[in-house]
Amino acid sequence: MTQTLKVYDVDRKTIEATPGARVLATYPAFLVAQVDDTAINDVRQGRLTEDISDQYVIEGADGGIDTNIPRITATGEAKAHPRYRGALTLPPGPHHYLVQFVGPIKKAWLSAVRGAGGEIVAPWSGFTMVVRLDLKSVSKVAALPSVRWMGHLPYSARLSPQATGRKEEKPDPLTPRSQYLPGAYALQFFRRDLAEKALSKVRRLGFEILDFPPKSPMMIVRAKGSSKGKGDRLEVRLRDLSRVHGVRNIAPQPIRRTSNDQAAVIMGSAVSLAATNASGLGLAGAGEIIAVCDTGLDNGDPKTIHPDFKGRVVAIKSYPMGAYYAPYVKNPGSDDGPADLDSGHGTHTSGSVLGDGTGSANLPGLVGPVRGLSYKAKLVFQAVEQEMKWKDPSDNEKSGRYLLSGLPADLKTLFAWAYQQGARVHSNSWGGGDPGAYDDQCQQLDQFVWDHPDFCILFAAGNDGSDRNGDGVVDAGSVTSPGTAKNCITVGASENNRPGSPGTYGKYWPNDYPSPPLHDDALADNPNQMVAFSSRGPTADNRIKPDVVAPGTYILSTRSRVVASNQWGYGRFGSSTLYMLDSGTSMATPLTAGAVGIIREYLRKKANITSPSAALVKATLIAGAVSLNGAQRPNNDEGHGRVNLDAVLTPRPPLRNLFHEGVGLATGTQMERILTLGPASGPLRVVLAYSDFPGPRLVNNLNVILTGPDGVNHLGNAAAGATQFDAANNVEVIDIDVASAGDWRVRVVASNVPNGPQPFALAVIGSAVWAA
Repeated sequence: MTQTLKVYDVDRKTIEATPGARVLATYPAFLVAQVDDTAINDVRQGRLTEDISDQYVIEGADGGIDTNIPRITATGEAKAHPRYRGALTLPPGPHHYLVQFVGPIKKAWLSAVRGAGGEIVAPWSGFTMVVRLDLKSVSKVAALPSVRWMGHLPYSARLSPQATGRKEEKPDPLTPRSQYLPGAYALQFFRRDLAEKALSKVRRLGFEILDFPPKSPMMIVRAKGSSKGKGDRLEVRLRDLSRVHGVRNIAPQPIRRTSNDQAAVIMGSAVSLAATNASGLGLAGAGEIIAVCDTGLDNGDPKTIHPDFKGRVVAIKSYPMGAYYAPYVKNPGSDDGPADLDSGHGTHTSGSVLGDGTGSANLPGLVGPVRGLSYKAKLVFQAVEQEMKWKDPSDNEKSGRYLLSGLPADLKTLFAWAYQQGARVHSNSWGGGDPGAYDDQCQQLDQFVWDHPDFCILFAAGNDGSDRNGDGVVDAGSVTSPGTAKNCITVGASENNRPGSPGTYGKYWPNDYPSPPLHDDALADNPNQMVAFSSRGPTADNRIKPDVVAPGTYILSTRSRVVASNQWGYGRFGSSTLYMLDSGTSMATPLTAGAVGIIREYLRKKANITSPSAALVKATLIAGAVSLNGAQRPNNDEGHGRVNLDAVLTPRPPLRNLFHEGVGLATGTQMERILTLGPASGPLRVVLAYSDFPGPRLVNNLNVILTGPDGVNHLGNAAAGATQFDAANNVEVIDIDVASAGDWRVRVVASNVPNGPQPFALAVIGSAVWAA
């Protein structure tokens, strides 16, 4: 048996002199070697190494492809392979292939593929790229010395498991509240021009084009009614659709759904209370523009808006019903304006971000104003809820009269308008779909942040947490899109501190929480506890989600003045008609967005970083997060912990915060800095975050390594003493409980960057300074 190792701080000659070891590729920061079992100990002795053997398994293709078995040889011949058993002969013309390289992908290797006639299309997983090749180029690319394995991208890998493996009317048990447009699918292509060329073929296969956004490589299609003939079954048609040239993915089209005085105290908001707290920094989001995409905002008129937003609404835009709903309703394309008419959800979330509490003056029973943390920020609002006049009455019973049907099929247009209005923070308390899935809207989100690295997007994790097996523990894996994207901050919910609030989880949702302790647990009596209904990670590709949590039960915030007189969310607060209580990750997300506004203001004004990246904002937020009940972090309940602004913006002396925005790294390179810790020992936390290239798994893999004065290496997201690097997440954290005085070496290593260069950010808390 052999292992493929990444070996640091060693030269090629030393490894090649070791019997049983063969160097595959060298890089400035490390080398990659294939090592026999007999030589493992010799190679690892006294060195930092990583076993990367599992990164050669191609993921996302029906359980993976074993690339130790060849498929296409250097002469272009297709060999028998278990994964391709029963594969049909490819028709003439270009096709998309999986091309795996011998190690972390070098720019020169990609150039060689292009020189051999290949078109680099997209990253796939690990050291594998999707390459478009004609017949003549197949053998040329396969013969390149840097290419380890090649095979056609299986058509079945382009169909999401949910597209054919489940009846559309029955959601996955992990996300029981998810709903889908009957017969509708999101159809992604690798390129826009390939999508355009495929339109007639898509129609011939029996699919109606419902929406094809301009410049987008995706469309929403609907399967027309099928006959009883075997060849016309939907499953067969979907498989035929996956064989259309250029198709990247097919997945059911979900219906997106909506997923504070006490909360601000729990989140450590002394930084924004300069008038009442000596440690305050006088920050309240001044100079920030924060966008909220939600149902609607109060009466929709900036001139006569709810008093808590008066004079601070930059722009409001109402989005008409999306074209993909047209076959299902009697009022296609309708737009009932930006007012918050139904649940008051959007007004409530906006208040949690930046309401200034004007209407709560003299309201009894408060410890302070009912306001968001960024109460001096300005608001851009995008109203996406529309009234649905369904053709089928059962759709009204199932999905309701009002839906977020104004959401555009391509979210990049949503983000672009907010960005144009000056917003650099975007809060979204909605989502839904298949558990853990990375779908077309995740791709769009990641692409927009990749192209606009200073745009920080937040999404709710969802409210699908449940205990379906009755063991008294919330089940894993219920987080939904777009919160499953890599480049957003995904927010889960911890409990608020309102002990007198009514109800238990078992009382409200007996089927979801049938067993103790969840069944008998109150919703808002322990701020150090997760909310049971908060969706859990991991994602389908095993990334940690949520990123952080914030209070999400019985949150007091602004109430729309145009909702029905009996609409009070989770309850009234006193006699006021301007505020109400509500619960959900929907509430935790805007509270966190308000905290992000404070962080951006701090970075601009106190750290003198003119335009902080979304990665730096994320790293800073996570650097201050605190564990619930001392749980080991990160984990897939609370992510990196509950938001705490004071911990990162005003750490207790001798602790201080440090920040670093890193230039882009290429594969195999590294950035190195020295942290000098003073004699006062204490904790040290180092957080690496970066906005990754879009794709359903981690594309550009950066790792952080912290080496202490004693020479011991500490790795991101790894337990003490662990030697395995994190190859799944674009956030890594290192915690040292008691850091000794002296120089600590911080390295950020570009372990694999096929789509670079890759910028990054570091946030540090400790009694340290950057060495000159």
